Amino acid sequence: MESWGRHLPRAGCPTAGAGSDICFLQKIKASRSEPDLYCDPRGTLRKGVPSSKGHKATQSRYSFYSTCSGQKGAKKCVARPPSCTSKQEPVYIPPMSCSKDMSFGHSRASSKICSEDIECSGLTIPKAVQYLSSQDEKYQAIGAYYIQHTCFQDESAKQQVYQLGGICKLVDLLRSPNQNVQQAAAGALRNLVFRSATNKLETRRQGGIREAVSLLKRTGNAEIQKQLTGLLWNLSSTDELKEELIADALPVLTDRVIVPFSGWCDGNSNVSREVVDPEVFFNATGCLRNLSSADAGRQTMRNYTGLIDALMAYVQSCVAASRCDDKSVENCMCILHNLSYRLDAEVPTRYRQLEYHTRNAHTEKSSTSCFSNKSDKMMNNNYDFPLPEEEINPKGSSWLYHSDAVRTYLNLMGKSKKDATLEACAGALQNLTASKGLMSSGMSQLIGLKEKGLPHIARLLQSGNSDVVRSGASLLSNMSRHPALHRVMGNQVFPEVTRLLTSHTGNTSNSEDILSSVCYTVRNLLASQPQLAKQYFSSSMVNNVVNLCRSSSSPKAAEAARLLLSDLWSSKELQAILRQQGFDRNMLGALAGANSLRNFTSRF
Repeated sequence: MESWGRHLPRAGCPTAGAGSDICFLQKIKASRSEPDLYCDPRGTLRKGVPSSKGHKATQSRYSFYSTCSGQKGAKKCVARPPSCTSKQEPVYIPPMSCSKDMSFGHSRASSKICSEDIECSGLTIPKAVQYLSSQDEKYQAIGAYYIQHTCFQDESAKQQVYQLGGICKLVDLLRSPNQNVQQAAAGALRNLVFRSATNKLETRRQGGIREAVSLLKRTGNAEIQKQLTGLLWNLSSTDELKEELIADALPVLTDRVIVPFSGWCDGNSNVSREVVDPEVFFNATGCLRNLSSADAGRQTMRNYTGLIDALMAYVQSCVAASRCDDKSVENCMCILHNLSYRLDAEVPTRYRQLEYHTRNAHTEKSSTSCFSNKSDKMMNNNYDFPLPEEEINPKGSSWLYHSDAVRTYLNLMGKSKKDATLEACAGALQNLTASKGLMSSGMSQLIGLKEKGLPHIARLLQSGNSDVVRSGASLLSNMSRHPALHRVMGNQVFPEVTRLLTSHTGNTSNSEDILSSVCYTVRNLLASQPQLAKQYFSSSMVNNVVNLCRSSSSPKAAEAARLLLSDLWSSKELQAILRQQGFDRNMLGALAGANSLRNFTSRF
């Protein structure tokens, strides 16, 4: 994934014309949400983003959520964005804080089944592990419930169970014919692996993934299903386990949980419409949210029959029923967000087919010297191309770039109050507009012109959550590369963008990404509408841009600000705005660098 931030080859692809051609991938946030039996969710930790190769000022154009360890450092993946611990610690997957109604699972009473027996028995961890090997199913259940309860309260108990060989015995109990024993064993494993990489890997080594999936296939007991899907969700936050989980758990979670609960049916499916508990669906989507951040997992999930259809059906049904803040909607949207990552490069879309034919036609005309200047100009204006016809009934990955999906994301963006859901909606649209090919142009026009989504996106810039602001700013930066949108963007988003450039304090973890995106958007829109500067530029905004140029703590934003100032200076009618602030050519040379200054020609 290290190369995902690179720009796609320009040859044969239409360009966006004057202005900045910088575009952004959203960094997938960690879906490291490990549910426990009962606990309060907390915000996600974010890792650093490697810069794209070949562009000093370039940020990743795409976005997705991925698992993170909670340790700060460089990620393997180029992405944004995509959560948790035991009691009173993070247990949810969202990029930002989540509310109490998203806490996982059981009440204190239900998570302590047999608690009175346990408290009165004077049990210890060694004794409980011995009970797991008893021939009496009652003692097996008591031992497992005690381990489940104790590991929730005492982190050191997890290591003790591991050292005593308890994980192997608990995995064996998943094969018990007794449902009470099955539930107790699954619950104990769920708490044992919570935030314990050692126990997760040991569970896999003892065949725990295989046994959990096998039991999930067989059981119709909702309580056992809750524990098993919670266990799989916890395991899915570890990168080393994702490949096996994708191979073994994805089919069962999709066929037995996701599709039935969503109500989607292709008309040919024999999947039973059994009742699935909402918590089981929530846990299953949480697990898939983690798995969708893996390289192989993303493509496998795109290709798995019924998965995307079911996720989209569920989100659309919730939007139609005004349940936009349903806790599983966020998981579903984050999965769709992740699956849209690098879609244009990884999936043979109709846009790629059109681009291929266009490139061939361009080559043939060029070779016969019949390509006029006018034709060249049309070639460079993406919006002059006929966009591919859509499927009337999209299926699978074709849903990800269908106009109905875009409309759903925008409707959800306009109605949801959850920051994580808003970020996922904007991130999915950001990914669809991130390439340099026809898809970016087509999706941008679909969002901004046909679906009239710019007001929804502009409102994201007013959010108090910097992750949401960053998603909205990056999406607008991507869209601003296309001249067909310049006029409508100038009217609908330029005031909000310049307000952000004026008022943003730069004291959040996302400030550099936000400010660089805003600078590129302003630069692109001014390329065709220089009069906007006279209307919306203020002294404080210009001062902020100048100060940003001098910033050593935000090199990407400083470079974007230097490019913006250089373009402003290259327009004689806009030089007055800079001169009013005491800005002259010598200062510009110091800020932009002599070599940079010589390379800038007038764009107006």
